[in-house]
Amino acid sequence: MDWVVVVDDDEENRARVSRILQRSGIKVTELSSGEELIHYIEGMVPLPDLVLLDVLMPGMNGFETYKALREKTGSDNDLPVIFLTGDDDLETETEGLGLGAVDFIRKPFFPEILTLRVKRTIDYIRLQKSLTKEVEKKTKENNRLTLHVVQTLAEAIDAKDKYTNGHSGRVATYSKEIAKRLGYDEQHQDEIYMMGLLHDVGKIGVPDWIINKTERLSDEEFAAIKTHPVVGNRILMNIKEMPQLAYGARWHHERVDGRGYPDGIKGNEIPEEARIISVADAYDAMTSNRSYRKAMTQDDVKEQLIKGKGSQFDAYIADVMIAMIDEDTEYTMREGEAEKAGLRERSSEEAIKHLEATPVLSDELTELEMLDCDLGTYLCGDIEDYLEALSVFSDSCTAKAEKIENAFEKEDIEIYTTLVHSLKSSARTIGAAELSDLAKKLEAAGKNADLDCIRKETPALLSDYRTLGEILQTILIDN
Repeated sequence: MDWVVVVDDDEENRARVSRILQRSGIKVTELSSGEELIHYIEGMVPLPDLVLLDVLMPGMNGFETYKALREKTGSDNDLPVIFLTGDDDLETETEGLGLGAVDFIRKPFFPEILTLRVKRTIDYIRLQKSLTKEVEKKTKENNRLTLHVVQTLAEAIDAKDKYTNGHSGRVATYSKEIAKRLGYDEQHQDEIYMMGLLHDVGKIGVPDWIINKTERLSDEEFAAIKTHPVVGNRILMNIKEMPQLAYGARWHHERVDGRGYPDGIKGNEIPEEARIISVADAYDAMTSNRSYRKAMTQDDVKEQLIKGKGSQFDAYIADVMIAMIDEDTEYTMREGEAEKAGLRERSSEEAIKHLEATPVLSDELTELEMLDCDLGTYLCGDIEDYLEALSVFSDSCTAKAEKIENAFEKEDIEIYTTLVHSLKSSARTIGAAELSDLAKKLEAAGKNADLDCIRKETPALLSDYRTLGEILQTILIDN
């Protein structure tokens, strides 16, 4: 049975609404004030289907009650509200709908109209909830399929090399455990697991005979092997929903001393996810049998990790791996034993549960010439934090641009320099490299009291800054 709560300080109005709705088989609860409603729903499960809320009441008016209600229940869909009012001014209706009410009914009303709008609203909200559940169900199915495809692809990669069967799965599992010990949340752990599964995907582009060659590789053959990070990056960067997958593929052979490949980056220039996978990858290589040697002992593996700290490996991550070795007294973390010991990843359903809410960048953002979204996502850590950074940037743009302009017009060089310094950093963080570079140039001009440069370049800076802010506000509102 549909359930509606009617809140109105006028007893006659309450009674009339109740009679009309009850004739249509709707359960009705009558309350006389906003305060009474807030107290009534405290801790209530389940909530009513709908609230009919009068606007003009003594004490808390309808709008104040609505705001307090949202604090208690959260989403509009959890407890939808239709406002009742005797006013006929546009401002009242605009304010009510602007707060989030689903409808507005003016008094006096026709009984048939009241009943139809109440029933239609309840049906609409139920349909919306049903569709949301269906979308969640389909999303889970799609993510489950994605994980299965990734696992199958990882197995296909491992199958190319008869000496590394199961390598990708073990690297993924070790990487996830390292991430867990580093304090990553479960969603990030699952992302790193996926990155570990696909870190060697680029080997698809390397001939099998080179991968499986037992003799020493020639310089040309080793050069072919060294192409697999770039090939893997090229493959995975096409997966727009999870751009971070490409990090592990491209940079798992980099070294913190800068002597790795393919880019020769060093230290914190290497994404932490890739530094994690690098340690896990090296560990699995050392604990697996090869054509030219048997799996190394735990002591030898520890010695190599200690030796590589600060040069090949991130020292802190290597220490985490060493701690895992010390705890593994039965030496189960190695080829063959890991599978027997049940160290394979948990079920697909669990593995994807924290990936289901991963946000996606819109085409409008990724195609915006003023932004490098890949750079921004990388610098912010993930897409969710990147979107938050874009929102903060766009929200503050107008006020900050005005401050820069005021300092410029007053030739207050000290304040001007501080402001463009701040813009340099915030623009860089969101991937607005050209704007950041211009701000950097003007920061230097400010420090050198180069007024000619400041006068010449500041108008362009302000124009670009405001333009980007306006574009971002439009895109983020639409999305």
